[in-house]
Amino acid sequence: MRIDHAQLRALAAVIREGSFDRAAQSLNVTASAVSQRVKALEDRVGRLLVKRSSPAVATTEGQVLVQLAEQTALLEHDALHRMGIADEDLPHASIPVAVNHDSLETWFPEAALQFARQTGTTLDLRSEDQDHTVALLRQGAVLGAVTTLDEPVQGCQIHALGSIRYAATCTPAFHEQHFAKGVNAQSLAQAPVLVFNRKDDMQARFARRLAGNDLPLTAPTWWIPSTRAFVQANLGGLGWTMNPLPLVKRHLDAGRLVHMKQRAWEDVPLYWQHWKGDVQTMALLTRAVLAASATLVRKKR
Repeated sequence: MRIDHAQLRALAAVIREGSFDRAAQSLNVTASAVSQRVKALEDRVGRLLVKRSSPAVATTEGQVLVQLAEQTALLEHDALHRMGIADEDLPHASIPVAVNHDSLETWFPEAALQFARQTGTTLDLRSEDQDHTVALLRQGAVLGAVTTLDEPVQGCQIHALGSIRYAATCTPAFHEQHFAKGVNAQSLAQAPVLVFNRKDDMQARFARRLAGNDLPLTAPTWWIPSTRAFVQANLGGLGWTMNPLPLVKRHLDAGRLVHMKQRAWEDVPLYWQHWKGDVQTMALLTRAVLAASATLVRKKR
């Protein structure tokens, strides 16, 4: 069975853009044309490939073909680039990559800058929690991901990057009010805590370790899904939380924030996983990611 490339591109565009209308705009065709191509592909393989929801999402079978489409597009662009040929009929090459929120706010932008200096290919960055980026890789929605998973996803290569250090911080006044008698199960149950979103269990995990039990964190919770607002809330004394050390080090040095207790931090190992293909563009991106990750914490041997 042969699969039509135009149909594959239409499918990938629908999943990438989240709707048939936006996919049509990205491909510079009509929404009707996109719909016809996706339907023709579904008829050809005999499977439903797209759930017509808002946003549109791929079925399990659709995820396989979306990954094939992304890989094929990257291989095509890479081959033409090596031959010195520019095909204006092809859409601009962009690699879909999943990166956790805190890496995007700290070290990963340097990887993007290094990559940009070596190629005209852009990155389509998807922001997700570090424990959940690998799901996008498994689904075929991205070709590379910064993740906490230390086992390679099928068909992917894996590179250890080092660890991002999270410091448990609060203001001096907050510490005096809530932790003057120590950081323990009782004080942690009463002191307000800042949490990024429902997928963020770092604070709860850290609290369980300090309290020495497996009980859930029941303290008053501020849900703040913005990295900048998260730090500002911490500086404003709304609660204690776990912050990436690079984001708050200057505030700790200036005394605006303090560690909740001595050695109150947690190192979270990160890994770079990417599609296992012999593509020069992906090799350049991997080289840039590894170089930029040099600022992460490394284990002493």
